[in-house]
Amino acid sequence: MLQKNKIDFIRIAKSLNTLLLIGFTIAMISNTVLASIVWKAYFNKSRTVVPPTISAAFTVSDTSIDEPYLQQMAEYFAFLKLNVTPASVDHQYKQLATYIDEADWHQMQPLLVEDAAMIKKQNISSHFTINETQIALDDRLVKITGTLNKYVGKRALEPETISYIIAMNYDHGQLSLKAIKKVQKDVK
Repeated sequence: MLQKNKIDFIRIAKSLNTLLLIGFTIAMISNTVLASIVWKAYFNKSRTVVPPTISAAFTVSDTSIDEPYLQQMAEYFAFLKLNVTPASVDHQYKQLATYIDEADWHQMQPLLVEDAAMIKKQNISSHFTINETQIALDDRLVKITGTLNKYVGKRALEPETISYIIAMNYDHGQLSLKAIKKVQKDVK
């Protein structure tokens, strides 16, 4: 009789362990499904963003942006960098610096400080007119080509057709500037 009770007890324990394992598995699957739903709801919500100027409709979310938004922000960054005077350069570059990606701050910020000092010291002003924009949305790159008019004091320099690559990053609903690089002309 004692042996039969032990066998019954072992059978009941195994059944209970099986039920607990099934319950645990169902709970883990439920938690995973709920977590993915909450994750999507939290990190993919749409928001209204107002760039400095709006010239076309655009869409942004926590995880993605579209071409019009990328283009408008790249044009704004080009405006801040290239449309400067000795009186406005500090303000323009300060605005530009607020968008610099944290990972690239150590490279870009010293260049902006050095460039601003040169603009003020040499009394340089410039104005950039955009002629063409090319967008690589997946890489968050925009190539802007246009005419750069520069002045040293009152003396106008020859207008120059020039291109810049503006590299950006977009994480968790925040656009940041990685680099603004002048495209070197091919020497023939």
